[in-house]
Amino acid sequence: MNWDKKSITATMICFLFVMGYMYHLQNKYPDYYQNGKQASDVPGTQPGEKNDKTIPASSDPAMTTPPVPGQPATIAAPTPTTPPLTEGELTFDTKQTIIKFDQTKGGITDIRLKDYAAHKGESEPINLLDSEMFVQGTVSTADKTIKSGFAGKRDANRIAFTRTEGSWEITQTYTIPTTGYGFDVDVAYKNLSDKPQDLNATALVKQALTMPTTSGGMFSPSSPADVGVVYGLDGKRNDVTLKKACASDAEAAANLHKQLVDYVGFDKHYFLGLLWARAQTADYLVERGSASNDTSCEITTQIGQQLGLVSPGQSATLKLSGYFGPKEVAALEAYDPNLKSSIKLGWFSFVARPLLSALKGVHDIVQNWGLAIIIVTFILKLAFFPLTRAAAISTKRMQKLQPEMNALKERLKDDPARQQRELMAFMSKNKVNPFKGCLPILPQVPVFIAFYTSLSQAIELRHAPFYGWLVDLSSKDPYYITPIILGLCMFAQQKLTPNPGMDKNQEKIMLLMPVIFSFMMLSLPAGMVLYMLTNTIVSIAQQRWLNHRMALKDL
Repeated sequence: MNWDKKSITATMICFLFVMGYMYHLQNKYPDYYQNGKQASDVPGTQPGEKNDKTIPASSDPAMTTPPVPGQPATIAAPTPTTPPLTEGELTFDTKQTIIKFDQTKGGITDIRLKDYAAHKGESEPINLLDSEMFVQGTVSTADKTIKSGFAGKRDANRIAFTRTEGSWEITQTYTIPTTGYGFDVDVAYKNLSDKPQDLNATALVKQALTMPTTSGGMFSPSSPADVGVVYGLDGKRNDVTLKKACASDAEAAANLHKQLVDYVGFDKHYFLGLLWARAQTADYLVERGSASNDTSCEITTQIGQQLGLVSPGQSATLKLSGYFGPKEVAALEAYDPNLKSSIKLGWFSFVARPLLSALKGVHDIVQNWGLAIIIVTFILKLAFFPLTRAAAISTKRMQKLQPEMNALKERLKDDPARQQRELMAFMSKNKVNPFKGCLPILPQVPVFIAFYTSLSQAIELRHAPFYGWLVDLSSKDPYYITPIILGLCMFAQQKLTPNPGMDKNQEKIMLLMPVIFSFMMLSLPAGMVLYMLTNTIVSIAQQRWLNHRMALKDL
């Protein structure tokens, strides 16, 4: 056949056109060419139509690399003719959550909470996952690599992913309720061999968490940037910060052998992501993954159970439970009462819990968290007023006796030992004690700390507005107005409060305290500053009244 230049040119143009068009289609429909035919290519299935047919794992010997002794089998992807689940089938839209799955690796790409926005003023729900969370059943604790090539099936509120590993068929089935923040994961192991096999079932959970750029700091017990590994044992919370867990020389964040744990997962300050063998003993190993760096930390969790001998053709199941939601007391207790301890309330939790309940009760009436903080603070100050009054009376008496005590010190300044004895005898005779003014204040300290920790942990304050410029009580005052007012009020309080026995230099040092406190409060959430400001203002009012009454009675 003779080819002229025009024929060759036309052929080349057609070839380039076809290649260019194919390249365009591959970029426009990547899922089609990566995963094989779409659901619409399957006879009897329309685009977007739900496909409840089980997608079988490949039985073609060419698709599976024979296992090498001592190494896990390599599992290939499903055959190109196997239709993957559609995006709609991989998504669960419940009353509180939107959960999206990934069939390729059997993981979860999104867990979004409808009732909690990612940022103030936005409608986009917060996603509790910083990256895809892989959950895979395995029979080898030494192998921590993520496998791909899952067959999938969606049936109502359940979705299952299946693959083979050696002589086992492993199916992980997620059951997603229509309400709440919990779900169940059943990892079933089917013995494909012709002999009984001993099963050490292990679920590998792996996720890369974003490293916090800031920390709570010395004066803030918690911060929304704080992220860490958390687990509960015997009703008590245990935690390891992400920074510590991901240090290059870090040991395992949790290594628990045959423990009945209350929960295991990660804490994101206001939210929890937990996955554990609920109400069953299991082995837990939580450690730093290999793909960790300065901005991201990979956490791997192995959950294992010895399930014994499994007969040929039979199955055994490792049952897991998950909770991915807010650290809100009612939601936690509704799923599992043991989760209540996951809220970090510190040493004085026995005081913090009723305080948090009181705040919620008042909020139900006034419908404003800022007002609830002010009212509860005012009630607490009234409750402790008898102690405040006793301390003020003791301080006033010490102030009246101060001139005589100063004269005694001056007269015996050359004999310190005798000076001390004479001072003690003088105070005993006049029934005063320098520490008596402080003792009534001590019972208030646990309440102060408990209130402080309650406000720092209460998810109800997240994005909760007050009035005016305070649009979010969980973040700092944007204009630093309340910290400055607090400093001025503390200065006024110091001027009103008598300080017997304090020399001029000590008084000058004390005047720095309002400045120091104001500086500390600049970065604290506005809800905490509002509490401190209310506490100080009420204290000023009480001190003025006490000073007036004591002046009338000439105490």
